[in-house]
Amino acid sequence: MKTQWSTSTYTVDDRAEAIRQTIRDRVVPVHIALPERPEDVHRDRVVPVHIALPERPEDVHCEVSITGIGRVQLSTVRASPATVERSLRLAAADWEPCLFLSLQHVGTSNVVQDGRAATIRPGTLGFYDTRRPYTLLFDSGVDTHFFRIPVAELGLPDAVLGDVTARVLGEGDSVAALGASYLSRLAAVPDLHTGPAAEHLAATTLEMVRAVIADACDLEVAARAAREETLGPRILEYLRRHLTERDLTPGAVAKAHHISLRHLYAVLAREGVSPGEWIRRQRLEGARRELAAPGARRDTIAAVAHRWGFTDASRFGRSFKEAYGMTPRDYRDRPHAG
Repeated sequence: MKTQWSTSTYTVDDRAEAIRQTIRDRVVPVHIALPERPEDVHRDRVVPVHIALPERPEDVHCEVSITGIGRVQLSTVRASPATVERSLRLAAADWEPCLFLSLQHVGTSNVVQDGRAATIRPGTLGFYDTRRPYTLLFDSGVDTHFFRIPVAELGLPDAVLGDVTARVLGEGDSVAALGASYLSRLAAVPDLHTGPAAEHLAATTLEMVRAVIADACDLEVAARAAREETLGPRILEYLRRHLTERDLTPGAVAKAHHISLRHLYAVLAREGVSPGEWIRRQRLEGARRELAAPGARRDTIAAVAHRWGFTDASRFGRSFKEAYGMTPRDYRDRPHAG
């Protein structure tokens, strides 16, 4: 099921309660208290999370999208400034232990747990464990993707999970950077969250998170296995980033990843990819999109081919016609809708 709503559909006085109910029912059992009503924090015997919202009701706003991807829950939240606190007593609440992964979309946020504090920025990851106290600080507002993962699904020792809480992962770390890139794309494409692919993506997501954690904890054996398991996606990510470079060859890619050419072909074969053909097809698709864009006639066909890594304009023309049934010039000059 998917929940998607905005406080803009509620009256000003009802917005805070709408946030309370949605987060309590769909993300984590919570009781949310506004600062002017602190007595509410103790109304229930067990209060798993206390969330402080702006004091003035008119300053409370929130847009929430919550969806399940297999056993992984994704929540995308854009909201007014907030502080989320979970005390030792509240962390003892009787519900499924989960690890939350915070992926900042815009701006910054802070997570405090286990005596550490981390500032999460776009492109980095932050973790916190529901079994222990934590504080989340969104001083400038919330614009964040939250991935909720049952601890049991990860199959990692508690000591390992405790080693990654309230740490910044992704800065100068290729595995964590890949994880952030993958999770950002997963969060940005709603069509991936439903249908037959969702269960497979949930399994892939769990493997990716395990790889990020194992690498961050410097678990030698686990890290080696994690790096090997994610080598295929990391190579494809490298190919995407360097797609327009004319010296992008299988040999250069193998050298950049410190593996043999034979190992490169074996790894990409597991991904169903032939590197030379994949590069050619992706370059052709990039050139096709550019030729279909408004203002495409400002550049020559040869210039477009050159930008997308083709050194021979004639060869580019033949490959383009073979792929799309017409020459690049005819494709560019035909009417395009949308």
